[in-house]
Amino acid sequence: MKLANRAFIIALTMLALMISMSAQTPRSEDDNRNTAPTIGTGGAPGGPTGLFTVYDGQTLRRGEFTFSAAYSSYARDPGNVNIVEVPVSFQVGLSDHLELFFNTDAYKAFKVNSPRNLSGFYLPNSQLRINGVQQSAPAIVLAPRGSGTSQFPGAIFRPLGNQAFTQFPYNGAFAGTFGLQAPFNSGSVFGFPTGTPATLGPGRSGGGNGADLFPGIGSVYGSILPGVVLRTVSLTNAAGVASGTAPSVFTTAPSYLPDAPFLNREYGESAFNTFTVGAKYRFTGPNNPVGVGIIPFYRFYADNADSFSGFNQLQRGASPGAKRGDVGVIAFADARLRKYINISGNIGFIYNSSIKSGDLTLLDRPNEVIAGVAVDFPVNRYFQPILEARSTQYVGGRTPNAFENSPVEGLAGVRVFPTRYISLSGAYRYHFNSQDRGFFDNSNFNGGNVNVVGNNTSISNSISGVPSGFVTSTDPHGYMFGVSVGRRNARGAGRITNQFANVTALTLSQSRVTIPCGPNEVPREGTNCSSEMTTNVSTTAVDPENDVLTYNYTVTGGRIVGQGANVSWDLTGVNPGTYTITSGVDDGCGVCGQTKTETVTVEKCDCVPVKVVCECPSLSVSGPSSVTQAGGTMTFTANASGGSQTGGITYDWTVSQGEIVSGQGTPVITVQTTPDMAGGNVTATVNIGGDLCANCEKSRSEVAGIAQTGKLTPVDEFGALQRDDIKARIDNFYIQLSNDPGSQGYIINYGSAKDIATREKAIRDAIRFLKRDPSRVTFVRGGDRGNGIETQLFTVPSGVQPPTPEQ
Repeated sequence: MKLANRAFIIALTMLALMISMSAQTPRSEDDNRNTAPTIGTGGAPGGPTGLFTVYDGQTLRRGEFTFSAAYSSYARDPGNVNIVEVPVSFQVGLSDHLELFFNTDAYKAFKVNSPRNLSGFYLPNSQLRINGVQQSAPAIVLAPRGSGTSQFPGAIFRPLGNQAFTQFPYNGAFAGTFGLQAPFNSGSVFGFPTGTPATLGPGRSGGGNGADLFPGIGSVYGSILPGVVLRTVSLTNAAGVASGTAPSVFTTAPSYLPDAPFLNREYGESAFNTFTVGAKYRFTGPNNPVGVGIIPFYRFYADNADSFSGFNQLQRGASPGAKRGDVGVIAFADARLRKYINISGNIGFIYNSSIKSGDLTLLDRPNEVIAGVAVDFPVNRYFQPILEARSTQYVGGRTPNAFENSPVEGLAGVRVFPTRYISLSGAYRYHFNSQDRGFFDNSNFNGGNVNVVGNNTSISNSISGVPSGFVTSTDPHGYMFGVSVGRRNARGAGRITNQFANVTALTLSQSRVTIPCGPNEVPREGTNCSSEMTTNVSTTAVDPENDVLTYNYTVTGGRIVGQGANVSWDLTGVNPGTYTITSGVDDGCGVCGQTKTETVTVEKCDCVPVKVVCECPSLSVSGPSSVTQAGGTMTFTANASGGSQTGGITYDWTVSQGEIVSGQGTPVITVQTTPDMAGGNVTATVNIGGDLCANCEKSRSEVAGIAQTGKLTPVDEFGALQRDDIKARIDNFYIQLSNDPGSQGYIINYGSAKDIATREKAIRDAIRFLKRDPSRVTFVRGGDRGNGIETQLFTVPSGVQPPTPEQ
């Protein structure tokens, strides 16, 4: 069964599915955006719901379907080619998340403006008008192979007009003289018996780059396509007599369009040759403003290179002709930035199969990475401006392409919807990186080395900048028009006008509050003073639509504790006076409905002082638990407990040397020492004040020692430990380092080299796990003291000599 018949059956199946389905979730009347299929062409396939060539996050709903057709013109390189396609497609929605699509090219036409840039025009059944004569073009081919011992190796130059016109599959045809005077004298050059002409083919495996070798026809890199010759020069012998020609600007690798690699018509037409079936699946819900999903698809072709007629279609540009077809998957996402602004993005990969004839691989096609981003502006239901940027990057192992061009394009246009089920599209298309003069500014092409048979000459060629004889592209412009018609589900109800929620009652547990008496005070005898500064608040509200309500409270003093309809109003700390509370409810529009306000009066209780017996607090001062390293910090703490003081205690500190860097006026101070204080002491004295009894002790001191310089002591030491224990030790070590931001940690490990390396790795793993700064510590290897693995942790203040390993 022909592939075209298969495609027809697929389309009928999709139509049957569409007829059997009923509508599902409708779009809202408030959604101003309509849907239409992509046109595609020149990259990702058309068909799935989207814009021009970029897929958005929308899918057809269940029961919806679309027929579409378009006219698309765009430019491609190499060859300065203008391509026209008429894609037609059909889409059907199976659910709110899934649509199926089918796409084919009802018509395709190629116009090649620079045929000498493409290898297809150098094949044995191709001729060009050169010097006013229709003849075979000069080319670089793999030398024919004979059975003798003097085989000519590698790439050779086939002169102008040397190749007789021969139809595909070429095998056994005369390969030409390659510049020799008589064809029957050339046999021995290629290893054939003398008097035997060189012939084309047969193809054989082993070409590398995924394609097979075709002697006398294709490139030395493999594939049936030869290298191109853009310029030649005349050769003369020692006597000054012309002895033939040689290539001066050429490539040993072929040059081809990946979508039509065998193209050899300056104007070629075809129809219904490429077919694509696939699905578009959206992961997010149908009403979610962010659409995310994937598009898997399979692309197959009606013609291939197994026959003369099939290869003839490929040379007309009908398709690549890969028998196994291509598979791809594209991820899409879109988001509604504003009601009238939508952004879409695509990224995908297409695996393109090789082109075969029987068991031989004619060409190893490149794979494709598809990317695109678009912004559309659904101004209303009828008009949708669209901007797109897209690229196709050729990747993976493939037959080398001497003038490969991965197209980058921009599109700008509009889509018009006379009704929701009809769309009209129009866009301008521009090929940003066409092979004009600017494309070659930073490009270098290695033409390779080639042998000239008749002159026993080897020529090397390197191309930099625009190759001489290369015809640059002149028309990067394109355009497209499309129309679609189908079925769209009726829209659902529009947005319902919200009816406001109202507060109908606001109740307080008490409307009068008294401020309690202070310390050493009691209410005057016969006075009734409450010590409760909180009143309970209860709100009653109604909403005609039974929406979920959020309760809001506004007070002129104090604070609200809790949430919902029943809360507490805490008036602790306010001054005597009158305060209000206003209650409102939010049903989604804000506090739009009726509110209620109530008042509370706050009064001071009539209090009298009580007789107090004065008792002194117990005062003590504590210092560091160990000797402090010179240049480090030390902490002193004052503790004043007990007593009957009626006011807050104040703290005033002095130190004999060093500087108080924090805590002055509080019970705890931090003192910064300096390196020149090594071996000395710091005396910290605290003087307390406040409402104290006259005979209370108000001053206490504490003395702390400072270590001698160079005699740093570790803040922690440990031997063999489990990794969790090591992690805990390192965590504590970093806490000590954080107390002195200017200090540096030193870690000295003793033991065998293997044990030290293992311990250092465990410590670094702990630092990484704890997300600590590894630059705060320095590792030192102390050698083996014969005690197994040992670790010492030091904190070294700024300016202090770091510790050295002990022997």
